[in-house]
Amino acid sequence: MRRFLRSFLRVLVIVLLVPVFAYGALALVVGRDNVWATVFGPGNRAPVDFATLQPADTPNRYLVCPPAQCARADAESPVYPVPADRLRAAWTEVIAKHGAKLLSSGEEQIDAEARTPWLRFPDLVTVRIVPLGADRSTAKIYSRSLYGRSDLGVNAARVKAWMAEVEAGLRTMS
Repeated sequence: MRRFLRSFLRVLVIVLLVPVFAYGALALVVGRDNVWATVFGPGNRAPVDFATLQPADTPNRYLVCPPAQCARADAESPVYPVPADRLRAAWTEVIAKHGAKLLSSGEEQIDAEARTPWLRFPDLVTVRIVPLGADRSTAKIYSRSLYGRSDLGVNAARVKAWMAEVEAGLRTMS
């Protein structure tokens, strides 16, 4: 029994340590932010067109839209009592505050790459600002993982937290 336990512990240590050392070695060679692209390829980085968006049937994404404007939205976007340019500025500030890499930023749409803290898994976040008149606006937000099937709720938590920060920021701007 003791011999079996010792063998089992050796195998367990090898199974746990080999991936950790492999990740570390690869991170040293290609950089932490390039590990997953080196292993799995670049992932689907196609721009999001909310008019034709068909969200994946996987749990590693979260979509927020105004009512009846997106297929399979996970939540409804609030209407903000500010012009579109102020909403865009608030979103840009929150994205920068969290260290997300800005991929593109137009007048209506912001694309960014956020990363998980430890293993640096990349997630893409797209925010499309929707003007609703001179002093009202809303946003379509789509956060999704580039790799894997599950994200343990990271994209949903990120969008909810960032939306709360945008709302708080807009209240202090007023």
